[in-house]
Amino acid sequence: MGGEALDYGGRRATSHIPTHRARRLGAKAVPNQRTLGGQRATFSSARQAFLDGDFEQCLAACDAIALHDDTIRYDVALLRARVLLRLGRADKAIDALRACAYTPTSLDPYVTAQMLLGASYVRLGQVERGEALLAEASTMAHSAHPTIRAELAVNLGIARFQLHRYEEAEAQLSAVDPASDIIHARAVQYLAWVSFARGDFAVAAERFRSSLRALAACKHHDRYVEANVLQGLTALSAELLQAEGWPSLQRSIRAFDWTRDGLARPRFWVAIFASIMCEISGDAAGARTWARDAESAAATTAYRILAQCRMAGVFRGLQEWGAHREFVDRAKELHATLSVVDLGDDQKQLPLFLAEEMAHAGMDEGAALLMSQYRDVIAPTLRASPGDERYAAVESGVEGFVREAAGDYKAAIRLFSSALRLLKKARYRRRASEIALRLARLTGAKRYVDYATKTLEGVNASYWMVVQLRELESSRGPSLTETEKAILTLLVRGRAYKEIAAARRSSWKTVANHVQMLFRKFDVNSRGQLAAEALRLGLVALHDGTESNRGT
Repeated sequence: MGGEALDYGGRRATSHIPTHRARRLGAKAVPNQRTLGGQRATFSSARQAFLDGDFEQCLAACDAIALHDDTIRYDVALLRARVLLRLGRADKAIDALRACAYTPTSLDPYVTAQMLLGASYVRLGQVERGEALLAEASTMAHSAHPTIRAELAVNLGIARFQLHRYEEAEAQLSAVDPASDIIHARAVQYLAWVSFARGDFAVAAERFRSSLRALAACKHHDRYVEANVLQGLTALSAELLQAEGWPSLQRSIRAFDWTRDGLARPRFWVAIFASIMCEISGDAAGARTWARDAESAAATTAYRILAQCRMAGVFRGLQEWGAHREFVDRAKELHATLSVVDLGDDQKQLPLFLAEEMAHAGMDEGAALLMSQYRDVIAPTLRASPGDERYAAVESGVEGFVREAAGDYKAAIRLFSSALRLLKKARYRRRASEIALRLARLTGAKRYVDYATKTLEGVNASYWMVVQLRELESSRGPSLTETEKAILTLLVRGRAYKEIAAARRSSWKTVANHVQMLFRKFDVNSRGQLAAEALRLGLVALHDGTESNRGT
């Protein structure tokens, strides 16, 4: 009975399912159309489209196949479910499985149905339920076709990876036979994600590359494996500040066809990390282009906000503060329309990224509200494995920016110090370097400069972190943050605290806190002394050429 859609080799199983395990899956037939593009649709042609990676064509063929008996109806339902899973439509895959009222009498199709149902629940986020179904299928799969057993192992590995049971996931995925063609390439890809989650970035990068090599050697193709591998390699390059291999990786990304269905998520994240990589490589125009591509690829409001935060970050690096604020304002307005409880797993840190850019724009009160929202609503839903403190590291770093923007330097230093320790432990070099630079400005401690110098070695000289590092090393006066520089400039030009607060979209108290910190850094006791010292050191121009000279 059945099974050809699943074993890729045409072998039929002869083992029978015990009566108490047999199940019926719904009661709805697929439309009975007989031609596709003038050609008679057959199950073989649908299966071949699946193996060729042409999933849309496969679905169209499934729709056109003449369903003349229960066996072919069941085979088509399994193939349809498999395709829908690859396209990221797990709910529709479950519908396809439940739309066929037939109980197979052989092992392979039954195990396959159970496997696809479990995998669908895993994709929907019901991971424990999905893993239970997969484990049940595994207990009766000993006599199933080897390809089915290999695919079952991959899906069990994925479920255990999502449950943060990394050792079990690695054991499951490592057991997949290299002879299983595209299934082995998928297993190696997920092994790379296991290493990524553990912070073993060098191992993850090599496994991603191994997955690409395995994919190139496959008889069949799976564009989703390739897309996810490109996403992983781009993310690793950005976090590890690895600019050396970026030109080659960028060519591979641009050569890939991102227009096919089901690729919106990896396409979005590839664009985000590609924007960061262009910054690191000194390509400001490329950074803006990729940020725009991310917004174009955004399938949800949350992704659009993330893309606008990325664009704001690009302009922040260029110190183009007007453009930075414009994109922060856009992101903030969109965020007001968003229900954070609907955020996907890869979007849950969105309030942190927006709060960070708002803090840099001087919107400390709004940023503080976002941080409260994140801690109260989102942080409790995050699932980190024991010992994984990366969520805490990012949260501490952003909270540091918010406290610094509000002039609470003591708290900012404490939070930045915690974030740096955790980021170094997690080997997130890019983010750790940014935090080290903030601590160097706030404390003047040489060890932070030394860390940033070592970490940024070999990075393009025009990258904004490298520029900041040079400024720190050659500074003629106290190290100042961007907010302090802006407030100092306005003070020197004679603005009152209330005027500065309005210009910075901040509170009078926040401005006063910053001014007190400036007094300490310059070792002065009044605004007049502060202005005189800033002018003497050449840190501030008395006017910007667009306004009349105002006294101090």
